[in-house]
Order: sequence, then structure tokens, then C-alpha cells
Amino acid sequence: MRLIITGAGGFVGRNALLGLPRSWHIAAVHRPGDEAFRAFLRTHELGHVVPVACDLTDAAQVAQVAHDIGLEWDSCLYLASNTSIPLSIERPAFDLTTNTIGLLNTLEHWSFDHLVYLSSGAVYIGLSGLVGAETPVAPTLPYAISKLASEQYIQAFVRHRGRPRRATIVRFFGAFGPYEPPRKLYTKLVRRFAIERNPAFTIIGDGENYIDAMYVNDAVHALHLILEAPPDEGVRTVDLGVGARETVNEVVLRAAHVFGIEPQIEHTGDSPEYITFAIDPSVFARQYGFAPSVSLEEGFQRLAAHLQSAEGGTACDK
Repeated sequence: MRLIITGAGGFVGRNALLGLPRSWHIAAVHRPGDEAFRAFLRTHELGHVVPVACDLTDAAQVAQVAHDIGLEWDSCLYLASNTSIPLSIERPAFDLTTNTIGLLNTLEHWSFDHLVYLSSGAVYIGLSGLVGAETPVAPTLPYAISKLASEQYIQAFVRHRGRPRRATIVRFFGAFGPYEPPRKLYTKLVRRFAIERNPAFTIIGDGENYIDAMYVNDAVHALHLILEAPPDEGVRTVDLGVGARETVNEVVLRAAHVFGIEPQIEHTGDSPEYITFAIDPSVFARQYGFAPSVSLEEGFQRLAAHLQSAEGGTACDK
């Protein structure tokens, strides 16, 4: 397969490069000036991956890069995104530019047989109970608005331009694991409980909102299955998540207990993404023959081992 991955230097992107077949020819689009990403490729001997520096929000730059590496590709795994929900609230124009204008530039200048677009479960924000791809949505969170707009533009390009020829929109509920940004909850939990051995942890909001994330290796496996099973025609929308109706409070408690800590939990402020909805994971399982294989506890242990190796910490595996 000839595959373009956008956002390849990010958390999911790096793990995808490690997990997808090395027989594929992959163009890894990353932010200009990201020398750490190029070092990552060298360290892991990813010789089948060609790093491509490109600011996707710059139409002229995208046009030049497309000309340089080729206009026609089998597939695109579109991961490029603003990943900060608070930032989307503070700077909605930046969020829209990053999430949607970058996608439009990509669709304008490249042609794919199959586009796999990583959207977000946040498009369901404001709803409660069981949700799915057929559920009407009307999000008010800027990040979710730009993701939903991107979904709609993909529908329009497939229908009116015939490129990409086919697309799969993945409403992704999140992952955790190596290379996750330090600000993310799971890395903060492991660093606090496993490395620092500190029982104190502060949760934003009351902690009764749901959180749903799978270990990143499982997420990459699911994306691999999606890439290899495009819809026969048109656009398919799927939900990808664990489907557990588990609260932030419960996840923090489980993380602490993995490392033999009895946590001292405090709460402050309000959560900008208060989730009271969940998906039925059996739908995705039937479509792709997939189920997560790494438990939350095992994922925490794996992440602790990674952080210990990368940072010289003292992770306690209990």
C-alpha cells in the first residue's frame, strides 16, 4: 500500500508508524522543523517511511509538496489535528484552521482511493446515553464543531468531486500510551502514581463524566483493519472506542491501585468536555472483527515502563 499519514509526528501518528506493516510505502507528513520526529524515524529504523515536512494550513505549500511526492495515493490516514479542547475554546479560529482548513487543502491537492479520517467522539457532546453514527448531533464545543465540519466536507468531496473515491470517518474516543502528550490524563496519572509515588491527584470538574480510551496499540490495530477494508463506495462513519461507561473518578482510582497507591483525590473547576454518552463497541466489532486486547491495568503498566525507560523514572509495577 502507498499511504500518506498526516499528523505523523503526533501521538497516534508515531504509534501508527511503529505498528503498520513495514512492507507499505508511507509518506509521513509532519510539521516543518520537527527534528525530533526525524530522529524518531532513525531511532526505530523506519526506512520505509519518508518524512515530509509540510504545513497543511498553507495551501501553496501543500500544492508544492503534492507535486514533489506525487498526487495519486492508495490511501490517506488523516491524523493531523488540534488536540487541545481548551485551546479550541480560547482560539476557535486557530482550531478551525488546524482541523478543517488543513483537511481541505489536503483534499484539494491529493487524490486517494480511500481516506481514513480521525474525527472525534466529541461530536456527540451535549447528548446522554447510547449514541452511534446515526445519532443526530449538534455540538457547541469548538473542537467538535470543526471536526463535524470536516466530516461534512469529506462527504461533499466524495459526492461532488469523486475524490477521495471512498472514505471512512472514524469518530475516535481516544487512546493512551507511549508518546502521549504529558498534559494528557493517563500520562499524568502514571507519572504521579508510578514514578513520583505521590497519592495526591487533582481532577478537573467533579469527575463523574465518562472517559473512554483504549491502549494505543489496540487503536493502531483498529486503524489498520479500517485501512484494509474500505467501504465499497461513498462514505462510512464508525465509532471507535472501548464503550465503557466509566467515570474519570473511577479511572483515577484504578490507576492508583495498579501501582499500590491509595489516592488522595481533589476536584477543582469545571471540565470543558463533560461526557455523559457512550457507544456500543459491538457495532465496530461486527464490522471489522475487532476487540481491544489490552486491559486498562495492563496499559497503565506498559505506559509506566515506557516512561521509566524514557525518563529514568522508577516505575513500580504491582
